Amino acid sequence: MIALMVLVAVVLCTTGTLSAPQRVPPGGSEKDAVITSQQLEVNFDGNYVNNFETSNGISHQESGQPKQVEQETPVVSQGADKYTAPDGQQVSINWIADENGFQVQGSHIPTAPPIPPEILRALEWNAAHPEEDDGGQRPPGRGENCRTVK
Repeated sequence: MIALMVLVAVVLCTTGTLSAPQRVPPGGSEKDAVITSQQLEVNFDGNYVNNFETSNGISHQESGQPKQVEQETPVVSQGADKYTAPDGQQVSINWIADENGFQVQGSHIPTAPPIPPEILRALEWNAAHPEEDDGGQRPPGRGENCRTVK
């Protein structure tokens, strides 16, 4: 009887029935997400690559390399991330981190509204007429001799 149980266990192991858990298909829940692909390379010269994807649709690509800036050699990194927000929106982010700081662009990051045409014309006029700039001073003759009427 024990020999039969051992034989069944060996057969099940070789057929994969008792093998490691299967990967969750795309769109699985967050707690069940697993890494479906991964690449991590770090070289002695400071270059690196870090990429991965998960079963729930998260994708991360990143690479970096040293860059000579004056007396320092910071690592310049750039990358992209994609995921699905809880509300179902597809979010994509592109970023760079270098001597100028962290700069990010993304589909979900709000952008400023356009400048109204009236304000744009006024700004253009001010730029074209710097000689009329009063330097923040009140124009003469306005409000200097005001009296309160009782």
